[in-house]
Amino acid sequence: MEKEYHILSLSGGKDSTALAFFMKENMPEIFEKLELVFCDTEYELPELYDYLNKIEIFLGEKITKIKPPVNFEHILQTRHYLPHPANRWCTVELKTKPFQSFIKNKISKDSNSIINIYIGIRADEAHRVNSSTSTLSFTREKFPFVENAINKSDVHNILNNSGIGLADFYSWKRRSGCYFCFFQNQMDWLLLNEHYPDLFEKAANMELAHKDIKNAGHFGWNYEIPLKDMLKPDNIIKIKEKYGCNCKSLKVVKDKLINVY
Repeated sequence: MEKEYHILSLSGGKDSTALAFFMKENMPEIFEKLELVFCDTEYELPELYDYLNKIEIFLGEKITKIKPPVNFEHILQTRHYLPHPANRWCTVELKTKPFQSFIKNKISKDSNSIINIYIGIRADEAHRVNSSTSTLSFTREKFPFVENAINKSDVHNILNNSGIGLADFYSWKRRSGCYFCFFQNQMDWLLLNEHYPDLFEKAANMELAHKDIKNAGHFGWNYEIPLKDMLKPDNIIKIKEKYGCNCKSLKVVKDKLINVY
């Protein structure tokens, strides 16, 4: 007899979190069998881990946390280069492979199983559905938001109405993800330094330790400028002005620059 599993791939970002609350409210017969799964890279912001604890409390469900067999630094030492948009080996090694191993382990216990994976792709980004198709024949990907025409504004309403709201990092960061994610723009990096200077320092040191010597040029977390150089006062001013920052800290930096020169 075929056994069905129901798994929600939870990142702690707004879409997947809203999907969990949406399913509890609108798909209770599935939610009671649903397993919430989080692929823990171990390099997320502290606020993300706090938010996961909050999700468990609000939903009354435990989150299964999957970790990779080896950490990022170990993989980096074997690959000798940082991940980047054209080669996202960090996603593959820290998330995709551990998640697939988790899924395959369920199948090994029951070869007749079918695993339904629920993904928080919204209706306004439905074009992403085709690119997310799983290569595992025994899985079925489900997109409740697409099927129910749930868009970005609906996601915010779901989170607000549930009472959980957004994770704290959204007050200064555009997206969830590892603190050294290469999809961050220069302003994101400066804000990381302001909120978590120790994590910024770790990312900068990784960059220095893995310079692109072979191709004789800068190759780091940001293509345009090394992280260490971002913290030079004149670069801070340029970056903050580029991203329309009118905050008090910009005036402070300008005053310091004037005093230096």
